[in-house]
Amino acid sequence: MRLRSLPSESSGRPRRRPALRTVQLLPTLMTAGNLMAGVLAVAYMVDAAAATPAVAERLYVKAAWLIFIGMFLDGLDGRVARMTGTTSDFGAQLDSLADCVTFGVAPAMVAKTLLGPAFPLMSTKLIFCFALVYVLGAALRLARYNVESERMKSSGRPHITRVFRGLPSPAAGGAVAALVLLRHQYAVNDLVEWTLLIATPLLGLFMISRMPYTHVLNRYLDARRVHPLAVLFLVIFVYLVLEHFVETVAGIFTLYAVSGPLLMVTYRLFHWPDWVEREDDDEAEEEEPDSAVPPTDSDASTTPSSVDRPPIDRPTGDVR
Repeated sequence: MRLRSLPSESSGRPRRRPALRTVQLLPTLMTAGNLMAGVLAVAYMVDAAAATPAVAERLYVKAAWLIFIGMFLDGLDGRVARMTGTTSDFGAQLDSLADCVTFGVAPAMVAKTLLGPAFPLMSTKLIFCFALVYVLGAALRLARYNVESERMKSSGRPHITRVFRGLPSPAAGGAVAALVLLRHQYAVNDLVEWTLLIATPLLGLFMISRMPYTHVLNRYLDARRVHPLAVLFLVIFVYLVLEHFVETVAGIFTLYAVSGPLLMVTYRLFHWPDWVEREDDDEAEEEEPDSAVPPTDSDASTTPSSVDRPPIDRPTGDVR
């Protein structure tokens, strides 16, 4: 018996494969590099816990530089995506996951691994709690930023950040890395170690606060309204970074971390600058619409309904 083959759909016309959503390569590779830098920094800290003091010191420095490399890639991937028109929700979520590792887990591991031998009489559980506060602050900061940014985009408002509510996680990670490099270059172990011990939980709390932190690039270096004085400061900053990198970044990140409390105190005392509270930004608190507020009993008693109102005698003729 001869078997007959059933007709297939491809006999009439070729089947079209469903189009696959392509992931833009260049920004994704930069975000992946940011994530790899964070994972490698954590791996160095695992090795440093069992290494000799000399080897551990070199690993601390390598981890600090990896955090800065991750910061550079983190700032670059978003701008490349916007320049090439390849921004997507996928890239935003991947960027947040990478930031949580590079600027959340990695700096906390550096602080915990370094502070353990530096304070042998202090409870290791207490040091772990300090590092945990930092990690939780970074994770909550990134999650809150994603939710609030998505709400602003869904409302149709432009997504241009000029004010951060809470210390950004890259700035917190940069502060930890800068302290590690400063400790290594000047061998001021006691001072930097005490500073790092106090700063680790404080940075975590600053990240989940609502204190204002200005976005320096979007506020002062906007191409549409750049100020000549800002360009002068940028040139001086680049020179200092090239000549005195460790001292400059340590000072910049320290000043930026404390700028939030200083701005809040300045506004409370002198009501300046006004953008601390009044400028619209994409991390603003969600406001309930007026229509969503239910009427109170007093409102209901003072506003009679149409049923309770007496009928109005309308004239049948013209009114002169």
